[in-house]
Amino acid sequence: MVAASDPEPEQARRVFRNRIVNVLVGCAVGFGILLLGGRSDWLIPLALAVTVLISTYVVRIKMMWRQAPITAAIVIAAGISRSSTLGGIQEGLHKVAEVLFGCIVGLLVSWLMSKVWLIEPPAKEAEPA
Repeated sequence: MVAASDPEPEQARRVFRNRIVNVLVGCAVGFGILLLGGRSDWLIPLALAVTVLISTYVVRIKMMWRQAPITAAIVIAAGISRSSTLGGIQEGLHKVAEVLFGCIVGLLVSWLMSKVWLIEPPAKEAEPA
């Protein structure tokens, strides 16, 4: 929620979009690697590398790009620790829901604060004659 809140609602919307996209990329890579590769420990570094490459070279969203590999690692680690591919998938979906809820709350806080706490643009200094 804190990552998605900003005094300017437009900036908060950009953070919301970027964060959701990167979480979805991380989940997709994590799910794919879990389904194709099983539940081996060596899959976490592979997932991190693949996710960073996809996030930086395909998706190309600079803001919140670290969210993608973090999410992929959470999905795969959950699959390994629970000895279940389904457990990893459940954890990934839970992570997406958490991020979505946090971002929505952050957007609401940003919107409310923009209405309550009016921020004035900085005053321009007079130019010397």
